[in-house]
Amino acid sequence: MEDSSNKSVGIYVRVSTDEQAKEGYSISAQKEKLKAYCVSQGWASFKFYVDEGKSAKDTHRPSLELLLRHIEQGIIDTVLVYRLDRLTRSVRDLYTLLDYFDKYNAVFRSATEVYDTGSATGRLFITLVAAMAQWERENLGERVKMGQNEKARQGQFSAPAPFGFIKKGKSLVKNHEQGEILLEIIDKVKKGYSTRQIANYLDDSGILPRRGYRWHPGTILTLLKNPILYGSFRWGDEIIEDTHEGYISKDEFNHLQEILKERSIVKKRDSYSVFIFQSKIICASCGNRLASERSGYLRKKDKKYVENINYRCQTCAQNRHPSIMGSEKKFQKALVKYMQNVTPKLEPVIPEEKKHDYEKVHQKILKLEKQRKKYQKAWSLDLMTDEEFEQLMYETKKALKSAQNELAEAHSSEYQNSQIDIERAKEIVKMFNENWSVLTNEEKRSIVQELIKHINFTKEDGEIIITHIEFY
Repeated sequence: MEDSSNKSVGIYVRVSTDEQAKEGYSISAQKEKLKAYCVSQGWASFKFYVDEGKSAKDTHRPSLELLLRHIEQGIIDTVLVYRLDRLTRSVRDLYTLLDYFDKYNAVFRSATEVYDTGSATGRLFITLVAAMAQWERENLGERVKMGQNEKARQGQFSAPAPFGFIKKGKSLVKNHEQGEILLEIIDKVKKGYSTRQIANYLDDSGILPRRGYRWHPGTILTLLKNPILYGSFRWGDEIIEDTHEGYISKDEFNHLQEILKERSIVKKRDSYSVFIFQSKIICASCGNRLASERSGYLRKKDKKYVENINYRCQTCAQNRHPSIMGSEKKFQKALVKYMQNVTPKLEPVIPEEKKHDYEKVHQKILKLEKQRKKYQKAWSLDLMTDEEFEQLMYETKKALKSAQNELAEAHSSEYQNSQIDIERAKEIVKMFNENWSVLTNEEKRSIVQELIKHINFTKEDGEIIITHIEFY
C-alpha cells in the first residue's frame, strides 16, 4: 500500500483577474480548499506555487515554470490543482505537461475531479475532458464573434467613439464641437499642412485629443484614414457602409486618401534632413533646449514636396505652456543678422573653478579695509597709543597690498586669456560673414555644431531675434 505521508506535493494555484471577479476563484479560497484536501489525504509535505493574474493560454508562467523545475530535481512527486483548467486550457499543453510528469515520475491530481494519470485509460480520459472543454470554449468564441459581426453589419458600433463623435446607444452621432476641429484638420491637409504641423497647431491652440494631453502625427493620420469620416466604419477587414452621418462624402474621403498616399510616397524619396541648429537653441521660457522637427507639404503648382524644419520646446508643450517655436529659415536669418552686427568685447572671463578663490581674496580686501577704519577710530578716541596704531596700520597696509596684487595679477591673466578669446571670436565672425551664404546645409551644421555652445533668442512680432551666442 502507498505511503501517502512520504508524498511531496506541489500545489499549483492560478487565477486571472476576470475569473476572480466573475467566478470567485480567489487565491485564498483555492489555497484553503487544497490545503484541506492534502490533510484529508494524509499528505503532510506540500508547497504552494501561485500564479496570480495569469492566463492559462500557455505555460509561460513564473510559478508553473518553478514547479516544473522542482519536479525535474525530484523535490516534488505529486501535482495538485483545484481544477484541471487551473493548470491549462490547451489540449496540446496538457499532453506536454502529462508527458513531463510521467518522465520524472510525478503524479497529477485534481481536488474536484477524478483523474488517475497512473494508467493509460486515465490519461485518455483526462485528455478527452480537456479536448471537450477546449472545443466548448472555441465554439463559444465563434458564436460570440458571429454575434459581434452581425451587430456590426447592422451598424452597431461596439468600440469607444472616436474624435468627432459620441455614442447614442450603439450608434454614432456627431459631436459638433469636435466636428468643427475635425473639418479644420481635413482643410489643413488639403492646404498642404503635414500631420506634424497640424499636431503642433492643435497643441498650441489648447485642443485636447480624445486620450492623453497632446496630439501626435500618428493620431492625426489614423483619424484621417478612418472611414468613420464619411459615415462608415471598419470591422476587421470589412467596411460596414452607411452606418451613421459622416462629415464628408465618400468621394471626398477617397480624395483625402490620395493626398496622404501621394505625400507619403514623395516623402519616402527624400527622408534625410539636416538639422543645422540641433540641440543648440535655448528656450526663452524654461531654459531647456529646443527639439528639431521635420514636416512638409505637397506644393500644388508643381506637386513638389517642400520640407520645413522647425525648432520647438517639447518641455513647454508637455506642460501645456505656450511654446515659442521658429523655422530653421528664420533662425538662419537671425543668425546672419546677429553675426553681421556683433562686436566682441574685451571682458575678463573668470573660469567657474576660480570664481570662489577670487571671491575669497575680494572679501579679504574688504575685511582689511574695515579693520583699518576701526583702528583709526580707536586711535582718535585715545583707545590705543601712537606706537600701537602705527604698528597695526603698517601690518594691515602690507596685507592689503599683498591681496590687491594677488587680485590684480589674476585679472591680468584673465584679460590675456580674454584677448585670445576675442581674437578667436573675431576670426569666427569674419569667416562666418564671408562664407555662410555659399555653404551647404551639411557644412552649416558642421560649423554650428563645432563652434557654437548655445544660442539664446527672443521673438518679437513673429521675428526671431538672437540675443546671445556662446562659442566654444
